[in-house]
Amino acid sequence: MAKKKYVHIYQCKQGYVLADDIYDDCGILIVPKDTVLNEHAIRRLKSFRIRQLSVYEFQEAEDSEKGGSPLDEFKKDYRENLNVMKQVLGDLAAGRKPDYGKVEYISNSIYSKISCISNIIECMNEVKNIDEYTYSHSINVSVYALLIARWLGLQEEEIRNVVTTGILHDIGKSKIPGEILNKKGPLLPEEYEQIKNHTSIGYQLSEDIPQLTDGIREGILMHHEREDGQGYPFSIKGNDINLYAKIISVADVYDALTSERVYKRRITPFDTFGELARVGYDHFDAKILMTFLSKISCYYTGSTVKMNNGETGKVIYIAPQSISTPIVSVNGRYIDLSRDRKLKIVKML
Repeated sequence: MAKKKYVHIYQCKQGYVLADDIYDDCGILIVPKDTVLNEHAIRRLKSFRIRQLSVYEFQEAEDSEKGGSPLDEFKKDYRENLNVMKQVLGDLAAGRKPDYGKVEYISNSIYSKISCISNIIECMNEVKNIDEYTYSHSINVSVYALLIARWLGLQEEEIRNVVTTGILHDIGKSKIPGEILNKKGPLLPEEYEQIKNHTSIGYQLSEDIPQLTDGIREGILMHHEREDGQGYPFSIKGNDINLYAKIISVADVYDALTSERVYKRRITPFDTFGELARVGYDHFDAKILMTFLSKISCYYTGSTVKMNNGETGKVIYIAPQSISTPIVSVNGRYIDLSRDRKLKIVKML
């Protein structure tokens, strides 16, 4: 990636990477930094009469030599990581010691995407359709954890540790019977207790990987702890909870809510924003949750959506104070979902 430079909007090319956040005259974020500019993003900047912006010149030639779109490349890498994750969990289920080289392979692959956040989020919406939740969840959580760590301003080593924690956070489930993990009905109390043991089991398994830091191990152990002390295994609160665990817990719940499961349907990102904003501040670190919700919601401006009345619309504005109820353009009408409660988004298209 080249040095930062300033360009006029009409000199802007697809493939440039925004070096700074872009705000409108009211101070509302319209396009976040690290967005890889495409035709839609450039048109949006022009519509807000943005004249000059700072960019990094993205290496378009490298992309064209690779062949395929960023989405195709991401899907290819995602599939490879998924296959390696299967091997990691398969080794653990069979009683073999985990191969750190495989974990490192996935971690490096995910970390390499850090400069293309807008592409990551677009691609994650696509790969949600992959029907291998047990394996894909660990990959998804590590990707969302990467975004959170980046948005929090953590240093490279810390970000890499967070990604590794995400990859391994559920390794303890390799020792939980599949019929319990994939049960469609409600769990019996004793089954739920078995599920809860996965954090302690994961910590024990992580001790067989000498390359892991104590912070990563604690992140695996504590990722179900909650700020109000209602989590497990220790029911600890606030500052007693490991930072990596705090990040993973937000990424974990976000992916669970927005993914298809054997016992529940996925919900839209907007419903997820509402759910996390409603109950999340009791459960999660407020700074981490607020950072995640405010940043990730920006990337859904311009999304095509299906409404509960069957019509198709486009998200044109997401107000910071009501991220779960954006303004949607439907057949030439502008609908503010924060005011019109009869209509809602039911599917991302």
